Amino acid sequence: MIKGDYAPVVLISLLIGVVIGFAASYVVYGPNIKSLDKKVSDLEVGVDTRLNKVEFDLSDLKNSSPEIERDDVKLDIESLEAKLDLLGKENRESLLTIDKNIDEIKGKVETLEVSALNERTVIDVYNNVSPSVVFIISTVLTYDFVLQEEVPAEGVGSGVVVSPEGYILTNNHVVEGAEFITVSFKPGEEIEAELIGTDPPTDLAVIKIPSSPNLPIAKLGDSDKVKVGMTAIAIGNPFSLERTVTVGVVSSVNRTIDAETGDIIFGVIQTDASINPGNSGGPLVNTKGEVIGINSAIISPVRGSVGIGFSIPINTAKKVMQELIEKGRVSRPYLGITGGSVASFPPELELPEKGILIIDVIIDSPADKAGLLGSGEEVQVGSLIYPIGGDVIVSGDGSDLDTIEDLLEFLSRKNIGEKTVLGILREGNMLSVEVVLEERP
Repeated sequence: MIKGDYAPVVLISLLIGVVIGFAASYVVYGPNIKSLDKKVSDLEVGVDTRLNKVEFDLSDLKNSSPEIERDDVKLDIESLEAKLDLLGKENRESLLTIDKNIDEIKGKVETLEVSALNERTVIDVYNNVSPSVVFIISTVLTYDFVLQEEVPAEGVGSGVVVSPEGYILTNNHVVEGAEFITVSFKPGEEIEAELIGTDPPTDLAVIKIPSSPNLPIAKLGDSDKVKVGMTAIAIGNPFSLERTVTVGVVSSVNRTIDAETGDIIFGVIQTDASINPGNSGGPLVNTKGEVIGINSAIISPVRGSVGIGFSIPINTAKKVMQELIEKGRVSRPYLGITGGSVASFPPELELPEKGILIIDVIIDSPADKAGLLGSGEEVQVGSLIYPIGGDVIVSGDGSDLDTIEDLLEFLSRKNIGEKTVLGILREGNMLSVEVVLEERP
C-alpha cells in the first residue's frame, strides 16, 4: 500500500508507464498487426472456417494487455503468421488440385468435342459426296465352246461423277473389255453408259451418261496437297454393298505400284481406310469433301482389306481424263531405250554406283536420234551373261537419276516435244546429251 504524500506521485508514474508501454507496443507491433489484417482480408473465398479462427486470434492479439511480455507477443504473432502461411499453402494446393481436375474435365470435353466434330465431318462428307458415287456393272461376252454360244459375264465396281456433262471417273479394270456398261445411283434404276476411253498404264477410265440438271457432281481436290496423317474417306460399293463409307488416314504418299501393263504408276496415295473388291473406281475423299484419289488396288493375301489400299492421285486422273475426253487416248513422251538400274548388276562389271545402264536403243527413237548408245558386248559372271558397254544415264536436267524408276518418273513429268538434257557416262567420260521427247508408240 502506498502511504503519505508519495501516493499520488506513484499512481501518476504507473499511469504514465502504462500509457508509454501501450504506445510502445502499438508502435512495435502495429505494422505487423496491420499486415496480418491485410493477409486475412486477401485470403480466397472458400476457407471461411480457417479465416474465422485467424480473425479470432488476431482480435485476441489486438486486445492483449500491454503488460504481457514482448516475447510472448512476438510468439503469438509468429504463430499467427505460421497459421496464415499454412492456410495460404493449403489454399494453393487445393486450388492446384481443382485446376488439375478442371483440366482433366476439359480434356474429356475436348475429346468428346473432337469425336463429335469428326463424326459430323464424316456424316457431312458422306451426305455431300455419296450421291455422286455410282454402282457400275460391266458386261463382258465370252464364248462357251461347250454350249457353242456367247455367255455374258458381269463385273462390278464404283465410279464418281465429276462433271455436269455426265463424265464419270473409274478404273480401267472395272470396264476393261466390256460390251455393255450400266450405272445406277440407286437400286433398280440402271442407266446405260458410254465408254469414252481407258488408260491401262494408270488403271483409269472415263465413261459417260446423259447430262441432267440434277446430276450430282463431286468436287475434285488437289492431290499434291495430300499429307500423311490426313483423314481419308473412301466411298464405294464393296461386294456390291452400295454406297459404303469407310474412314482411315493417309498412310503414305508418293508410292509406286505396278499396273497390269507393266507400267509404273507414280505418286500413288496409300490409305488404311478399308478398300475391298467393288470399291475400285470409287473416290477417296478428304474432310473438305474433295476427291483426292480414285481407289484402285489393295495388298491382301485374302482378297479383302488388311489396311493397305492404293488410290490413283486425282491430279493424275484429271490429266488422263482430259486427254481421254479430247482424243480417246493418252499421249506420253518416251525415250526409246531398254535398260536397268546399275545397282541390279554385279560389282564385277565395275559400273558406277548409281544410274541406268542402257541395254538397247530403239531404232529411230528419240534416244537413237540423240546418239545414245546401247550395250554392244556381253560378259559372263558366274552362270549369268550380262550386257556391258552401253551409256549410263546419271541425271536429267541436272537432277540425279539413280534407278530406272527415277528415269520413268522423270519422263512422266515431261511433255511431248519437250527438250531434256541427260547426263551420261560413256567410257568413263561425263557427257551432256540433248534429247527431244516424242510420243510413245
